[in-house]
Amino acid sequence: QGLTSTTSTGESVGKNLKVLLMPRARFGTAGMKAMGGVIGASTSLENVILSSNICDAEGMEGEFCAGLAKNKSVKSLCLAACRLGNKGVAHLCDGPLKSHPALGHVSLQYNRLEAAAAKSLAQMLAVNQALRFLDISGNSIGTEGALALVEGLKNNKGRLTRIAVAQNEIQLAGAKAFCDFFMSKAGSKIEYMDLRHNAVPYPGMVKLRKDLGRPMDGPEGWMLLFGERQLLLNR
Repeated sequence: QGLTSTTSTGESVGKNLKVLLMPRARFGTAGMKAMGGVIGASTSLENVILSSNICDAEGMEGEFCAGLAKNKSVKSLCLAACRLGNKGVAHLCDGPLKSHPALGHVSLQYNRLEAAAAKSLAQMLAVNQALRFLDISGNSIGTEGALALVEGLKNNKGRLTRIAVAQNEIQLAGAKAFCDFFMSKAGSKIEYMDLRHNAVPYPGMVKLRKDLGRPMDGPEGWMLLFGERQLLLNR
């Protein structure tokens, strides 16, 4: 309430707030909704880190999404390990992530996301204009989710330049789809792509590296460089 109130002269108390750093604060669903009020009331807030506050999908409903939609200043949002699930990400993608004018970085690591969440993100990417870095590492979108997300990247037209999909069980077919996109003209604006630890069998990795022109017996390890572009890839 203190950060969303006004002084006797009508000035916003939190008008100069730029960073909201509250990871592992144990404020739960009700607290996450309250954070939406803070975000919505601020015109100066740029970095919001609320990771490891378990709120489930309910925490994204109503006040939080409404506050983020109202806000025009936040540039980075970290909601890792909040147990958002597919439904929580759907709330974000159907709401504020579609049209936020300044939000360039979103972290949704370790949120129990599956293929359905990847499909929500793909639909959001098709219309989003501001997002430049999306991190969904540590989830379980699988091959189906990977293929959907690659389609979302194609529809994004190169606005997103950095993506992390490590530890998502996308397997060979999913990793190949991402690599093919990275090497294509449509994916040429991707500067950084992390595909590590995605259950790709060794023979499949050998084939991927060969197709990329970076054979397994070459000098490079899991970080593959293409000029200034980086592709992180291992089993």
